[in-house]
Amino acid sequence: MFSQFVFVRLKAAENALRDGRLDEAYRLATAPDLKSHRRAGAVLAGLAERFLDRAREHYREDRFREALLDLERAESGGNLGEKVAELRKLVHTVASEQHRKEDARRDLLRDAAKRIEAGSLAAGRRILEQASGSDREAEALRRSVIRRDHEVATLVGEGQRLLAQGQHAAAAQRVQRAKSLDAHAEAVARAELLLCHQVLESAKSALLSGKLGRCADELASLGELGVALALKREVCDALSVAQEAGRMIRSQMYGEARRCVLNLHRLVPEAEWVARTVEQLRQLEEVQTELASGPLADTVRVRVDVVAAPAGVARPSNLDQTIALAAKPRLEPALGDGLLLLVDGGGSYLLLRNQRASIGRAAAENPAEVPVLSDLAERHAEVARMDDDYFLFAAKEIEVAGRLTRHQLLRDGDRIVLGRKAKMTFRLPSRQCPTAVLDLSDTTKLPNDVRRVLLFHQHALVGCSSTAHVICRHAGPTLVLFERQGSLWLRAKSDGHNDGAVKPLALGESVEMGGVRLVVEPWRMRATS
Repeated sequence: MFSQFVFVRLKAAENALRDGRLDEAYRLATAPDLKSHRRAGAVLAGLAERFLDRAREHYREDRFREALLDLERAESGGNLGEKVAELRKLVHTVASEQHRKEDARRDLLRDAAKRIEAGSLAAGRRILEQASGSDREAEALRRSVIRRDHEVATLVGEGQRLLAQGQHAAAAQRVQRAKSLDAHAEAVARAELLLCHQVLESAKSALLSGKLGRCADELASLGELGVALALKREVCDALSVAQEAGRMIRSQMYGEARRCVLNLHRLVPEAEWVARTVEQLRQLEEVQTELASGPLADTVRVRVDVVAAPAGVARPSNLDQTIALAAKPRLEPALGDGLLLLVDGGGSYLLLRNQRASIGRAAAENPAEVPVLSDLAERHAEVARMDDDYFLFAAKEIEVAGRLTRHQLLRDGDRIVLGRKAKMTFRLPSRQCPTAVLDLSDTTKLPNDVRRVLLFHQHALVGCSSTAHVICRHAGPTLVLFERQGSLWLRAKSDGHNDGAVKPLALGESVEMGGVRLVVEPWRMRATS
């Protein structure tokens, strides 16, 4: 019975060969229980020539994988080895060349698409000229170039119309979009030059007449346009100096403001308001010097209340209450811009007294105010206090509160990421106090085992509450660390009366108050292992 079934299948293989059903005949003849049979060998021998013929047909039609499969089947016939080897070599050679051409074609189209997306349509066109006219992908890219050409022409026309109407910001948006589509188009370059010339002349006119806000708006409307123009750099530099002088004036730093305005006068000597401001600041600086050296300088008072509190009503507890100190209590040596604050049970703090604090690599010839033991630039970023606000500036994009930026108004809780080992959180613990804190992450290290940086301004709180700048868990009443006449002082936070004890903090001397013991030392970086 089994032998009869074998003969039936052999007969089926022979019939499939006779009828030209090659794949079926091959499948039957190579079954494990048939391939050693004499009649199955005859079927395979008959299939060999026909598989070879079909392999040649696949080769002529560039179906190389199918050709190689049929050659493998033809080889099983056992009598066409030389012919099979010759055709197989030819298939491999031509297939490799075809693959090389296909890879080259794809690289060509990828390069063209990259140039087109980067805003270089002319370069994209030149590359596409090398592609076959029948290539569908190349034709799709050619149509994309045509569409972009049309969009660029439309945007340039709209930009020119808006510029004629005096709508500078809207015109700049159109030209910037056109430039992003085709940065090297002659029409785009002409439109950018015309727009920048008109806007920059308007910005310079506003600057010369003292309308700094309008000047800033005009420059902002250009965005990244005109970055290579000397006039834009001149106006931007002058406006930056003017804004810095304004910040100095708001901080009553009249000497520094006058130096800024003198620099501005060199940049725009034709601005009459600048010359007047120089003279006004000179007079203010003289008055400030006279007041500082007069009789009123003998007693320092934080604030004098103009209106007395009603009888029976306690004054609100704040940090600016009047505290009378002894006359001219300056301690030697004088305070530096950076101090190391050591708190027993509270750790080490870097206390910075300037309005600006740079952040950078500690291992630098001239380290930043906040020297981080990390692979940062020498001056990677800067935190600046302007009035009661803090801003962060960086030369390159950094992460602030989860987004990339180069300048950012800082808010309480903003996380700042400068590098893998340079992460910190900006804090404003108390609304009563303008002092800010940079809390370092666990992976961020500063020399002297500093874990917190105080951007100190006027005063800071010492205590165990969440509103304290200097955390000391075993502290009693909240203390106020404040600066007067170039010296640091410590007192208990008032409950509405001004009779609390006040202690001076001499550099290097330990002071204890309210369960807190602390020492202030000059900031000197110690090596960290």
